[in-house]
This record gives sequence, structure tokens and C-alpha cells, in this order.
Amino acid sequence: MTGDARVGSAARRWEIALACVAAALVLAAVAVAALVAVPPTIANLSSEVSDGSDPTDLGAASVVVPADWVITRDSGDAITVRTPDGALRASLESVDEKPGDVVADATAGTPRSELLASGLTAVHVDLDDGGVVAGVGEPDAAPSVRVTVQVAPAEGDEPAAYRSAIGDLLEGIRR
Repeated sequence: MTGDARVGSAARRWEIALACVAAALVLAAVAVAALVAVPPTIANLSSEVSDGSDPTDLGAASVVVPADWVITRDSGDAITVRTPDGALRASLESVDEKPGDVVADATAGTPRSELLASGLTAVHVDLDDGGVVAGVGEPDAAPSVRVTVQVAPAEGDEPAAYRSAIGDLLEGIRR
């Protein structure tokens, strides 16, 4: 074996090693992309877009979610909904509590009570971050619907811009 053959062989080994490292990096990048993309995709498989007229069952209650909102069923008595822009997200759950008891544990402001067009009462507390915790049902009777709203508007927008959307959601609750 001559000196030139050994130099060529060593260069070939480096090329193979570099190709293996590059392949490993590509595989790692694909794995990271899959870890990022797959969970939201699976969650969206169980989601549906509301038509604004068909009620969604919540056990002892139902809710007509505003049109074009995305609905994800969490259990037989619970759903999560979000606005088309994704800035407002709300969890709705049928609970065996009176509406006032639903907001009793809220650490924010003073509870307010409103009579909805449906005849149900909404007791709600505004949270410091712009969200809302509400209980909707008969004023002094269980069950009711616990609504927990989180608002994360785009930069420059105010959470208060979503107050009417929260009102539309609460108005859609039926027993």
C-alpha cells in the first residue's frame, strides 16, 4: 500500500463520518418537528367548528357556541372552545353546584349577577388578566355550568375587546 492510498482512505473515512453526522442531525430535526407538530394535530382531530345554531351537550345543560368557534370535547360534561383568532379560550363544564358557588373560590373581584335572555342567571367574576370565571344556571339550584375564560389578545389589543364574545358564549348556555 502506498502513501497516497492511505491518504485517500483516511479522507474517505472522514467523508463517511461527516455523512453519518449529517444524517443524525437531519433525523434529530425531523424528530423535533414531529414532537412539535403532532400533539396539536391530534387535538385538532377531535375538534369541530360550530355553526352557531346546533347545541353542544354538556350533560345536564347544553350550549350553542357562536359560529366559527372551535369546539373540543374534553369529556361528556366538558368542552373547550376558542375564538377563530385563538385569543379567547373558554372551558365549560357541567357541575353540581349553584352558580354563586362556582365563583366563590375566585380570588379576583366581587361577583356580579346578571339575568340572561334565556332566564338563567350568570354569576361572574372578572380576573386580573382579563379572563372571567362564571357560573350559569338557576339562581339557587344545582347543577350549573362553570365557565372559565382566558383571554390572550394580540399585542396592542385589549382583553376588554372580547367582552361581547364572552357575553355571546354565556347567552348560548341552556338547561
